[in-house]
Amino acid sequence: MRPVIRWLRRHSIDLGPLRSSRAFTLIFWGRLVSIAGIGVLSTAIPLQVYALTGSSVHVALVATVMGLAGFAGALSGGLMADRLDRRKIILAARGSAIAGFALLAVNAFAAEPMLAAFHVAAAVDGLAGGISATALSATVPRTVEPIQLPAASALMAISMDLGMVLTPALGGLLYAVIGPGWLYLWVIAASLASMALLWGLPELQPGIDEQAAADPQIRQAGTLGAIRRTCAQAWADTREGMAYVARDRVVGPIMLLGFIQLLCASPYVLIPEFAERQLGLGPEAAGLLYSAPAAGALLASLSSGWTGRVRPAGRVLLVVLCASSLGVLALGLTSSLPLALAAMALTGVGDVLAEIFRYAIIVGRTPDRLLGRVSAVWSAQGTVGDTLGGPLLSLLAKVLGPGGAIAAGGALAAGLSAVVVLSARELRALRIESETPEEIIVPEADPSFRGADGP
Repeated sequence: MRPVIRWLRRHSIDLGPLRSSRAFTLIFWGRLVSIAGIGVLSTAIPLQVYALTGSSVHVALVATVMGLAGFAGALSGGLMADRLDRRKIILAARGSAIAGFALLAVNAFAAEPMLAAFHVAAAVDGLAGGISATALSATVPRTVEPIQLPAASALMAISMDLGMVLTPALGGLLYAVIGPGWLYLWVIAASLASMALLWGLPELQPGIDEQAAADPQIRQAGTLGAIRRTCAQAWADTREGMAYVARDRVVGPIMLLGFIQLLCASPYVLIPEFAERQLGLGPEAAGLLYSAPAAGALLASLSSGWTGRVRPAGRVLLVVLCASSLGVLALGLTSSLPLALAAMALTGVGDVLAEIFRYAIIVGRTPDRLLGRVSAVWSAQGTVGDTLGGPLLSLLAKVLGPGGAIAAGGALAAGLSAVVVLSARELRALRIESETPEEIIVPEADPSFRGADGP
């Protein structure tokens, strides 16, 4: 019995950040409640658009609008997160997103729902979501000790997984029973509850960088003045964040690998068509497929205690990315619902483990003064990957069918990832030293190497 207990203690999730940081606890629960609503939204929108149009291309176009808006939100959110109180940014963005959810609800209850309403709501929610997600990502490292970053990353992944594990399946079931309008009202209620939790966060001013220290007026100009100065410096600041990502020989390849996964191995816009045409099932099956990745990710997150003790982090990251791509490939090749659910669960396992390692590595290497902008680049590569990948897969599905397009995307993701891996020597050699878990080094490649702005 004692060996079992020791094994559980070593491999179970580390709850330290929740015990030691009130701010992180508020972020965790606020995000969990919000995602419980977003999980329903992620099922209701594609199902309703597909029901109105009968086309995965229109589903992808709505996703594209949201992705483009999310890209703009991620970049602007990163700039603001490095200049303004991050708490105010998060609350303002989440409040704005509620307006988009309200538009979806009104449209759903109309006698003849309009397709244009989905595009408008997608633009509003994408912009607000991009700003909020970037500011939140930049906030988390300020609420925990550096040694707790892997555990905090795992807990943030769990907040996503807990919120998404049941709500998409529930959304698919309720969509068939009560229709989408009531689902959008649920999303509004969850968003309001999330804002109530996040309201308790303390003031979260960013670290003062050299530019701000040299010009105190930036910090004293008030919110409107800071926004004007931020807009004036937007191009220079954005370029600085992108330059850091481009020249860092670990962060850059990690960003590229994430982009490849989202571009090629993100089959979500095809799920309604896949459930109908390849599985011969309806909205209930689509909801289960949307939930399966979160179920797999939740199991992986709950047993993620080992991630904080991994030393060859680069190699492990590459293995889990391959597992995710293989899950997508297997999904496209099956016509069995149980096998499809297993494949989606495997994809979720790979995705969440990759996210834990990527997040811990990136925030561990990035100076706080650049963290908002680097988080913006991280969010942007995700939204751009989704924006381009959705239409690409939906057009490919017209030729290969939904299953063939999904399988081709998984195979392409695995191949392109292999090319990046072969060229990223420092990433393959990346290790996290046990003496200082927050310091990321690459001794096998070059003992003197550090990120351009690292320690």
